[in-house]
Amino acid sequence: MENFKFFMPAETIFGRGCVLANKERFLSLGSKAMLVTGRNSAKKNGAQKDVTEALDALNIPWVLFDEIGENPDVETVERAAKMAISQEVDFLIGIGGGSPMDAAKAIAVLASNPKESSEILFTEPNAKAMTVAEIPTTAGTGSEVTQYSIMTLHEKRTKRAIVQPIFSKISFLDPKYMDALSAEVTNNTAVDALSHLIESYLSVHSNLMSEKIVEMGLSLFKECIPALKARAYSEEVRDKLMLASALGGAAIAQTSTSIPHCLGYFLTYEKGIPHGRANGLVTQAYLEMFPKEDKKVAQLLHCLGMKKLEDMGAFLKDALNTTEVFSVEEIAYFTDRAMENPQKIATFPYAAQKEDIYKIFEKSLLS
Repeated sequence: MENFKFFMPAETIFGRGCVLANKERFLSLGSKAMLVTGRNSAKKNGAQKDVTEALDALNIPWVLFDEIGENPDVETVERAAKMAISQEVDFLIGIGGGSPMDAAKAIAVLASNPKESSEILFTEPNAKAMTVAEIPTTAGTGSEVTQYSIMTLHEKRTKRAIVQPIFSKISFLDPKYMDALSAEVTNNTAVDALSHLIESYLSVHSNLMSEKIVEMGLSLFKECIPALKARAYSEEVRDKLMLASALGGAAIAQTSTSIPHCLGYFLTYEKGIPHGRANGLVTQAYLEMFPKEDKKVAQLLHCLGMKKLEDMGAFLKDALNTTEVFSVEEIAYFTDRAMENPQKIATFPYAAQKEDIYKIFEKSLLS
């Protein structure tokens, strides 16, 4: 049996109503909080109200930064960090999808290093950071249990992870915050979770522990497939999707993501395609890169109740709204840009050349 290491420090509390039921856990985080959210969703789904009610009951003062947009950029987290410093907060609570949760981690670094520029996010892996708690309101990113924070870099026309590994100290997973999510957001984020599970399982960095986590996540996801196709979600389905997402996050925390994420970043930046859907668009062609005799691909499909790769393609077509039109020139550009990230491509367990990456884009976007 191969040797491996496993590190998962985020305390995770799951259940409907878990924020208020476990509000005393906020006492261990600090003396003043900054809530990091988008403009509307955390208010609409009740998550922000639950958090502020919990903090108020504990006499913990708080401030709100609610300007996080989709695919947060460095400029926004810089503004938030300045507010955190001026307000003398000492811990952050990210509430929302991946964008506010990732942003909270980046803000935690900048607010702890007030004399440094934002370049520190990409140059100093040992930079200190404030304590972070996370509360997901979608089931896709897994940021509540990963060390990753993905920032948009406009000058480079792409997205990039900060180099500091920032795990949440405590994450509260309450599926009720997803009950009012639209079908489009539900399916896009669910496919993001699925891509995490798939990419981790097939990565050269996978190990016994990460693979068992993925298999559990895939089994949960399998039970949600009929609802994702029908776009009709019970509370039980919401619960399972949130658990599958967290398991996907726990897996990629060990292995990182792979080629679909590398390629999907450019679809998101250049075409405005939501992150999960961008990954889903290239997943089928990515899987077709594996030799037909690859046993792990077969096991992955088995866990999902699928018999062949075409079943995966059919599911993704059913679950996602794919209306964008792409040109040959665009996929040539995307391919060139993807080759700038050899570390992600190197997670593929077989040799992958530039022509292979082009073929993924070609099959996915021009067929």
